[in-house]
Amino acid sequence: MYYCTHTLEANTVFIEIDLNKPVPIFNQIMDGVRLAVATGRIVPGDRIPSIRDLAVELRVNPNTVAKAYQELERSGLVSVKRGMGYFVSESDNGQVSQRERHALFTNLVDDLLASGIALGLDAGELRRLIEKRLERLEEGR
Repeated sequence: MYYCTHTLEANTVFIEIDLNKPVPIFNQIMDGVRLAVATGRIVPGDRIPSIRDLAVELRVNPNTVAKAYQELERSGLVSVKRGMGYFVSESDNGQVSQRERHALFTNLVDDLLASGIALGLDAGELRRLIEKRLERLEEGR
């Protein structure tokens, strides 16, 4: 497991890479940046680590980081400023972190459902188990 602790002015980005996960490394990098935005550790306008710096810190191929950054740029989360690097895109409506929370949660749900299916649970069983957990959560409030 590798961590990136790259200082960005007053913020620190923590990107965790777990080589034992079946999730591709570039997806883990994307999720790490998304998580940092969703939790407010980095905000619109903040610079993120350069491809080279992040690749060295995480001990991964720079092409892997470049692929993650290109996907994040394509999704609109980051933008590149020539000669300056990658930055979290400025948000017109202030909804960047909300959008990223939803994207991260959707990924977690997809992982959970895939795990349930791998365990041999069908859609009905998965639905019942999730509803039961939600009821317990609501009772605890």
